Amino acid sequence: MMINRRLFLGGAASTAALLALAACAKETSTAGDAVPTAAAAMQKVEHDQVKQGGELRFGMTSKITNWNASHVDGNGVDLRMLMHFVSPFFFEYADDGTPTPNPDFIVSAKASEVDGKTVVDVVLNEKAVWGSGRQISADDFAASYAAAKDTNYRFASTDGIKLVEKVEKETDAKFKVVFESTYPDWSNVISGCQPTELMKDAETFNTAMVSTFNNDYFSGPFKVDSWDDAAQIATLVPNERWWGAAPKLDKVTFRVLDSSGEATAFANKEIDVIDYIISSDVYKQALTRSDAVIRGNFGLQWRCFTINAANGILADVKVRQALMRATNREAIAKSDLAGLPVDVSKVLLGNRFFMPSQTGYQDNSGPWSYDPEAAKKLLDEAGWTVGANGTREKAGQPLKINFTIPQSTPTTENEQGLLQSQLAEVGITLEPVTVDTNKFFSEFLVPGNYEISAMTWQGTPYPMNNVGQIYGKGSESNYSDADIPEVDALIAQIDVEMDQTKRIELTNKVDALIWENVYNYPLYERMQLTAVPKGLVNFGAMGLASFRAQDIGYVDQ
Repeated sequence: MMINRRLFLGGAASTAALLALAACAKETSTAGDAVPTAAAAMQKVEHDQVKQGGELRFGMTSKITNWNASHVDGNGVDLRMLMHFVSPFFFEYADDGTPTPNPDFIVSAKASEVDGKTVVDVVLNEKAVWGSGRQISADDFAASYAAAKDTNYRFASTDGIKLVEKVEKETDAKFKVVFESTYPDWSNVISGCQPTELMKDAETFNTAMVSTFNNDYFSGPFKVDSWDDAAQIATLVPNERWWGAAPKLDKVTFRVLDSSGEATAFANKEIDVIDYIISSDVYKQALTRSDAVIRGNFGLQWRCFTINAANGILADVKVRQALMRATNREAIAKSDLAGLPVDVSKVLLGNRFFMPSQTGYQDNSGPWSYDPEAAKKLLDEAGWTVGANGTREKAGQPLKINFTIPQSTPTTENEQGLLQSQLAEVGITLEPVTVDTNKFFSEFLVPGNYEISAMTWQGTPYPMNNVGQIYGKGSESNYSDADIPEVDALIAQIDVEMDQTKRIELTNKVDALIWENVYNYPLYERMQLTAVPKGLVNFGAMGLASFRAQDIGYVDQ
């Protein structure tokens, strides 16, 4: 099941966890050279106006550990970009995130309410096949939905798909998806699936694509031609089984790079895309390339500090609250974004689900804003007293917290240094712990082997669909491992609420509770600044919009 969410880590625009955050975006221009429409930000032209041939080269910030993008260990933004070329996407999305069926895969999908349940009538394109040559069918959807109810399948998220009651098959291409209740984000559940062969048992789902690919499990305009483990390069070529418009590019490559080397590689024309430029140094260096252009759009990514709330010192909510109130989020944002064409005052975040440009946004951070004196009082109440060296202590234990940093992520290193200074003012010692970037999620965040770290979540066109993924009890993407019954109760209501106004209200209630209980806390929205060659068309700063991989290519300048 292609679940449209992904993970992000620290400094560079990759290794991030996709949350859902953007269905109701208002049309608005953003900072600097940013533009409000995907048509301009992607330089859209008709397929027949694109030259045949050429290569597009991407960078990746970490090795692919699991090629199953629905698995918690495959839930990375780098792999998501690759999957746009080789996997089925049953819906396409407009600038505002509005979904429409992708005719390459689906003829129609229509929802109705029957006896208090959402029922979706689906008709597939009978030409659509998996890499094995087998037709994509109702059985694939049924297998994916059934697996979501089995916790042995390590899904990154089962939001929505676990609410499917059954699939009623009429033919391979025609079927009904019946939900257990009403479900407003039904199109997200229908937006993709995995083949029955991958879903046959939990072991296959979890391990079949660990460190290796299998084109039989993919379906798209391109296929994976090779993965060079030594050079860390994935090469894609046109898929000879593809039934739609022929891809314009001859080849697409994804190369693992240290994030600090991404700008140099782009400037030297070794890669062709830097998505989500996050520092002025990268911005300036990218523009030294002779054919470079930076396209802009509103952002779907948001930077945050995430906290392990289940163990150790930070299991005490008062200590978490004190840490948050001692954090000058605006100062960190200004430092991170210095030199970029971004108005920091417009991207500071008081919400985890809606960005400032979206309908539904409200700043819920008020009671938890920067206030060192309030932080000191919370620590006093928690029994942490100031020791002789200025560090607080309790029962002979110093108030020392480890900050996990994926190596070679300059943004995270900067944030750790600033936070370290800020926390010292209230008597908290912050110690940096550097770890292997490729193991950051699988060995540290997912199993809870950390105390605090910085990361980025990236969004999709479903702002309220993945609340449970990140904040629900038992989710492997709930890195805080916090368990608040009231949050889980609200998540259950959000899942089925069909009234948009009420649903937004419930989602903001969850956000307020997360501020209070400090699973994580946002810093700022990242504007999408994407560097590409000037002649590249049908790709760029997409915002909420989708793109067609077969349409990407070059035009004469």
